[in-house]
Amino acid sequence: MPKKILIADDSLFMRKMLKDILSGKYEIVEAASGSTAYKQIEKEKPDLILLDIIMPEGEEEGIRVLENVVKINPKARVVMITAVGQNTIMDECKKLGAKDYIIKPFDKEKVLQMVAKYLG
Repeated sequence: MPKKILIADDSLFMRKMLKDILSGKYEIVEAASGSTAYKQIEKEKPDLILLDIIMPEGEEEGIRVLENVVKINPKARVVMITAVGQNTIMDECKKLGAKDYIIKPFDKEKVLQMVAKYLG
């Protein structure tokens, strides 16, 4: 059975790009907001969460989702999705429990390597 990845990003275009990169090898579940991400995490129990920092409910929404997910499951594997130049925010996310981050625009090989690193 393929490993399951939740892609949580408010941008349909970004979700589609990641889904196109990953869907042949992994089962993909999507969420367009933090509240939907919580529901999908509870329902689908993903092996890895790719979580955008900035979503519709404000700049901190992805960080709040990360904090809550790690509180519920300290072993959760969360990789943040970020734009270039958000180093300070990424440092904060790592302190809160994010395993790593992927930078937009996506490099297919880097995305595949990152996912393989956490899913084997």
